Amino acid sequence: MNILAIDPGAGGGFAWNDVDDIVQAMAMPKGMTAQADTLRNIAVNNSGIECIIEKVGTYVPGNSGVAAATFARHCGNLEAILYCCGIPTKQIAPSVWMKKLGPFPKDKKERKNAIKEKMARLYPHLTVTLRTADALGILTYIIEDNK
Repeated sequence: MNILAIDPGAGGGFAWNDVDDIVQAMAMPKGMTAQADTLRNIAVNNSGIECIIEKVGTYVPGNSGVAAATFARHCGNLEAILYCCGIPTKQIAPSVWMKKLGPFPKDKKERKNAIKEKMARLYPHLTVTLRTADALGILTYIIEDNK
C-alpha cells in the first residue's frame, strides 16, 4: 500500500513510501503551483497512492483570525490539489498518530524535536528536518497500523 502523508503547515512537508517501498520525504514546496506540481509527480510515479493529511486548519484560540484563515485556505488548497490529482484522502488528528508513536513532551518545541529525533532513527537514509518529521510520523503511524 502506497501512502502519502502530509503535514499541511507552510513549515510542514510530505512523506511517502514509493513503488519500491522506500520512504521518501520533502519539505512543503513554496507556493500552490510548486505544491500542485509535486503532488502530481508523486501521483504519476506512485500509481494507486492514497493520502493521509493531518487534520488541522481550524481556528485555535490565541491565533489571529487572519492567520487562521490563511492556514485554512492553504489546507483547502492542498485538499483540492489532491482531489484533482485523483489521490483519495483521509484526515488524521495529530493526537491520534502522536499517541501511538509517543509519548512525546507536552511542550511544542520539545515535542517537535523528539519527533524529529525518533524519525531520524527510523529513517537513517533520510535527512529528517523539523519540516518533514511530522509527515514521517504520520506515515509511520499508518504503516505500523496496517501491519
